[in-house]
Amino acid sequence: MMDRLRAYQVFVAIVARGGFGRAAAELGMSPANVSRHVQQLEASLGTRLLERTSRRLALTDSGRDVYERARRVLDDIADLEGNFADPDRAARGRLRINAPMTFGLSWLAPLLPEFAARHPAIELDIHYNDRVIEMTEEAFDVALRISPAGPESQVSRKVASTGMLLCAAPSLLARTGNTENIETLRSLPRVGYQFSDTGNLWSLLAPDGSRQEVDTPCAVICANGFGMKAAVLRGEGVALLPDFLVHRELASGEIVQCLPTCRSEAMDIRIVYAGRRHLARPARLFIDFIVERFRRPPWEAMRR
Repeated sequence: MMDRLRAYQVFVAIVARGGFGRAAAELGMSPANVSRHVQQLEASLGTRLLERTSRRLALTDSGRDVYERARRVLDDIADLEGNFADPDRAARGRLRINAPMTFGLSWLAPLLPEFAARHPAIELDIHYNDRVIEMTEEAFDVALRISPAGPESQVSRKVASTGMLLCAAPSLLARTGNTENIETLRSLPRVGYQFSDTGNLWSLLAPDGSRQEVDTPCAVICANGFGMKAAVLRGEGVALLPDFLVHRELASGEIVQCLPTCRSEAMDIRIVYAGRRHLARPARLFIDFIVERFRRPPWEAMRR
């Protein structure tokens, strides 16, 4: 008779690792045995869980529901066992992390060696990408997000906040004249962000409390903050950029802030995870580590 718990463990491993072969290697099983567990589980549940193609695996709607629920149960079991295990036992397992490219490479990546040194048995699988991902579909354990508010469908913890500043190169303003108000801002070329929640629209709060919108066509659109900053430095346009990205250039004068009296909504940097119940120990350790490291955002101190 099929070991139901083992079958769910196999299924969760396949989704988390992105394939039968990787799951088999992690579990110390043959690929044929892994496939047999999934077939038996599908037969037992009376539904297809995975769509298999030559290139990739895709969860069905039923598979997504089973994965989310099975993973919560398995995490609860791991958490329960952890309560009775040796507290000094090293946490282990793979941790899949998604982070925006600019913030991730600039601020997260330098911290990872310290985390790895503390927890050498945790395997970090890091993906830097500004594209909005579905955490369950792509089997991420935690993700960093930069947005006005955390996703309602996911639990999140605030890591830090970042101001959004109107930025330009002195060379651009030398050609066009200083930006004195919203109207002159509208006449300048803009650098846009491909993955912005609001498209090319900027919503700014003026000193008199009114909200002003700028939606003129962008001269340049970039897929990440590094590209946007480079375009600004070349004098190609004005951009709305986070202070964690431009604090050094503002201090050196390579970039200047336009219309500092007009504010854009600050962004939260949050770490999100899909489960609403107990976190697996590697994820919990990583979240606590990141929150502690950004308790005093270093870019704020650098701007003072």
